[in-house]
Amino acid sequence: MASKSFTDSNMIIWGGVMKLKYLGTSAAEGFPAVFCRCEYCLEARKLKGKNVRTRSQTIINDDLLIDLPADTYMHFLNNDIEGDKIKFLLVTHSHPDHFYYEELENRFPPFSHNMRTETLELFCGQGVYDKIMKKGVPENVKAEKISPFETKNIGNYRITAFPANHMKGDGALFYMIESDKTLLYAHDTGYFKEEVINYMKDKKLRFDMVSFDCTNVDIPISDSGSHMGLENIERLIKKLSEIGCIDKSSKLYINHFSHNANPIHHVLEERVKNMNLSVSYDGLEVEI
Repeated sequence: MASKSFTDSNMIIWGGVMKLKYLGTSAAEGFPAVFCRCEYCLEARKLKGKNVRTRSQTIINDDLLIDLPADTYMHFLNNDIEGDKIKFLLVTHSHPDHFYYEELENRFPPFSHNMRTETLELFCGQGVYDKIMKKGVPENVKAEKISPFETKNIGNYRITAFPANHMKGDGALFYMIESDKTLLYAHDTGYFKEEVINYMKDKKLRFDMVSFDCTNVDIPISDSGSHMGLENIERLIKKLSEIGCIDKSSKLYINHFSHNANPIHHVLEERVKNMNLSVSYDGLEVEI
């Protein structure tokens, strides 16, 4: 099925389907963590495969990238991604596992030649924008600030930014991405703020897929915390269901795991098998 494309006049054009690929699915320390010898990291080093989790990053189709960790280079190599084809970059916040500014400096000669997309359009909140302005906007990059609850039409997508419960003072965001289908990509954030829930209810939003921050898994964290675990997610799913944002056909994934929470893949799958949740892993592709 073709997907909608949004222009500034809100006229709908038709394009390709939406595909999401998780490139990295860990928290900042990676899994197994860089210097750690806890029982979980030792097991992950032994098992490898889906248990090796790199820093958080996702690509939509082949032209919209979410976040830019230092692991981006490896992600592109491992997944045969042609970086010069990427047109848009959404950045959630300025923590270095989500925004590695220096990679942008490789996007112009003599480091890059013959790029098919001349200018990368980057969208971000205040903290990331301030960081870019301080360091300087790299050549062939256009940086644009997006405010909470603001909607922008970019290429084949309509994106809406929501204020994340994360990194106080940074203007951290998470995003709704619309084309033919609607994705809610909720990383990094704790339990959604009340104004976010109310906005979603008032706008009668419906999500075909939600990717939930599950950094803590079964480690307790309050709703005012900057990440979520399964207990928070269960209550959030109930709330989103009550207000009509998700239903039984919605695809629900958990993602962004800390090594402290034992994100061994088969253990996570067993833990959520009765919760209508799927577990992300590096390289997983989902058609929405």
